[in-house]
Amino acid sequence: MTEFAGRTAVVTGGGSGMGRELVRQLVAEACNVAMCDVSPTGVAETQRLCEAAGLPQGLRVTTHIVDVADRTQVERFRDEVADRHQTDNIHLLFNNAGISGGGSMVTNSRDEWERTFNICWGGVYNCTRAFLPMLQNAEHQMLGRHARPDRDLDPRQHAQDPQRRSRIGRDRCCRSRAGARAICFAGPRRLATVG
Repeated sequence: MTEFAGRTAVVTGGGSGMGRELVRQLVAEACNVAMCDVSPTGVAETQRLCEAAGLPQGLRVTTHIVDVADRTQVERFRDEVADRHQTDNIHLLFNNAGISGGGSMVTNSRDEWERTFNICWGGVYNCTRAFLPMLQNAEHQMLGRHARPDRDLDPRQHAQDPQRRSRIGRDRCCRSRAGARAICFAGPRRLATVG
């Protein structure tokens, strides 16, 4: 997919960092965006930055407060996207939400590891399951987001390596079964299509 104008994208973790930059770039390409985050001030700032840069007439940029680790919240998010964007399809799903965590098996708590897995793996699973029918309804679609497992990985964040590797496998599986193309998001301003 090289043309984003008029398409609809869902971006998790849009309230800061790479998610914010992704939303801004999609909006600059005239792509409708539904972004979510756990931070109301974060998504409000992202929306403000998009509006300050100038929104094309008719473009929709919606904000949603969602904990992607919570399936019920993700399903509510999907329903809000359908309602607020008046559509039954999306073209892009960026599972960008994530946290650092896990750390040492010796000194860090089980709760830290589980929270990291619940957001970084469970959130991707929840969003992919919830939005897959809407992706399948679109003529062209892209799915996924993960850092390359051999790059951008802090060796102190042990919990993230298997999560990232599992995302790659899951995205490839979804791509083959659903006809969606998977993408590898290696960093801001660097978007590489996989497969």
